[in-house]
Amino acid sequence: MTGAAAGPRQPDRLLRRAGTASQLALGGLLATSPLIGAAGLGGTPAFLVAGLLLGLPHGAVDHLVPAWLSARARPLSARVALLVVYTAVAGAGLAAFRAAPGPALVGFLVVSVVHFGTADVAFQAERDRRPVRAGVTAVLAYGGPPVVVPLALWRDQVDPLLAAVAPRAPALLTVEVRALALAAVLCAVAVTAIRDVRAGRARDAVEPVLLAGLFGTVPPALAVGVYFAAWHSCRHVARLLRHDPRNTADLAAGRVAPPLRRFARQAAAPTVTAVAALVALVAWPGHGADPLPATFAVLAALTLPHAVLVAWTDRRGPGPGRRAD
Repeated sequence: MTGAAAGPRQPDRLLRRAGTASQLALGGLLATSPLIGAAGLGGTPAFLVAGLLLGLPHGAVDHLVPAWLSARARPLSARVALLVVYTAVAGAGLAAFRAAPGPALVGFLVVSVVHFGTADVAFQAERDRRPVRAGVTAVLAYGGPPVVVPLALWRDQVDPLLAAVAPRAPALLTVEVRALALAAVLCAVAVTAIRDVRAGRARDAVEPVLLAGLFGTVPPALAVGVYFAAWHSCRHVARLLRHDPRNTADLAAGRVAPPLRRFARQAAAPTVTAVAALVALVAWPGHGADPLPATFAVLAALTLPHAVLVAWTDRRGPGPGRRAD
């Protein structure tokens, strides 16, 4: 039996576990924030670079997702065309950073807020097997803390990083702009948490508050690095495992290791290619780039087509792999 006749659907086990793991990771980091501050840890950009690199594989199988969600097999020409378009959009983003790094960086921050926020809203909806409704308030409540809170509350640590990527960026983000954005994010966090409590989702209500607390108390390089690897990427990979129709039988039987191994094989080549491109930018004789700006520029360039594809996935709705549940 399916639908209404079968009664309310239970939350998806894999996504529920991924959500719990990400909550524990960030909650543990928040709980130890006084010790981190007392020891003077977390301020080095190495934490940020490490987190960004660890989270890189979560977008490495984007070229396979349309076929997973399609009711029919896609020809090789269609997959090649997707790779070409994906690469072209990423290249355009990288060119924008080289031509106008300040505006490009500000645009990237806005895209990041939307992408992070819609990703969490879609994750919860898919976990609970309900339609995705990404309202502005909820998107800002989830996507705002990782971007806006560090910009507003950690200027002494964030601005040097921004200036390393785009020298004019700190001047574009004035004190007034940051204060207004912070106020909007905190209001969105409060409204979203209250709505979740009233809807009987008390566990979900904790999440935007957890994110705001984490980015308000933990040095941004460490907070963003752990968030990207252990929250955003972890949750997205869990969704990808469900999207691949070949994982349906394993996940239905509670086996996660085979889907993870399959994903690792699928993501290996694109991840190695992206890391190799980054290493070439940094280590090319006579033209070596600063690791932080180079990593940020490559990640930003890949984020634009990735965010577009994920948005399409959320609008596309359940594919064959998810209907099998």
